Amino acid sequence: MRLSSRQRRILSLLHGGTYLEVKDLAQILKVDTSTIRRDLQGLATEGLIERRHGGAILRQTTEPHLPDSLSNEVEHLAVAHAARRMLRDGDSLALGSGPISTQLTLSLLDMQDLTIFTNDLHSAMTLSANPSFRVHLPGGELRESPSHTVSGLKAEAFLLEQRTDWSFIEVEGIHPYSGFTISATWQTGVTRSLLHAGKRRCIIADSVAFGRRCVGFVAETNLANLIMTDELLDDYNLPAFGGKVIRIARDPLDSWR
Repeated sequence: MRLSSRQRRILSLLHGGTYLEVKDLAQILKVDTSTIRRDLQGLATEGLIERRHGGAILRQTTEPHLPDSLSNEVEHLAVAHAARRMLRDGDSLALGSGPISTQLTLSLLDMQDLTIFTNDLHSAMTLSANPSFRVHLPGGELRESPSHTVSGLKAEAFLLEQRTDWSFIEVEGIHPYSGFTISATWQTGVTRSLLHAGKRRCIIADSVAFGRRCVGFVAETNLANLIMTDELLDDYNLPAFGGKVIRIARDPLDSWR
């Protein structure tokens, strides 16, 4: 399904967990309530929102391979918004998978003329709703669990040939000696290829990833230009990464919501 500009605007308004009633959306978008109901029905059919009595809320997604301690939606949203602000219309990017990456995907929908390479099937389908985007999903082995992602040598080779303005790669472990790591070992090669694609390479991660070592090695920390995390990271972890770490404060608007 191709989303209309109004449906993309609805997703943007619901971004961050906001619940809005049909009448409020109609007033904001200056259309009648029946039009909003049709838009919401289409978004619900695509699995992008959940209908609630008299309104809707963004569908919450989870990443089962991440431990519960890594699930902090407000912090994830802040990091995703900060990453979104680094992009401009017309940019190209390589995008990995994970809860922060999912939030980043949704925040991109109101942009124009992006070229995106990703191995995440859900992200690719969501991004393809914007007709101005060029979304590339590599061929390879599709894994249903822990998430719908493409992996394998064919996917790695395809992604290694790409050159993008940015790469945004989510990891579960960040250690000064063990580097960037993830728990899904079968996904390390594709994740590494996505990281290498970017001229500017940005790691996005929950603050509890610092000091953790997972079994799947992605890259040494010096390969990243920037490491973005939430404000909960303490000062003790900063010196080991040579000034690359940026701690993102919670968005006051998100807290207000």
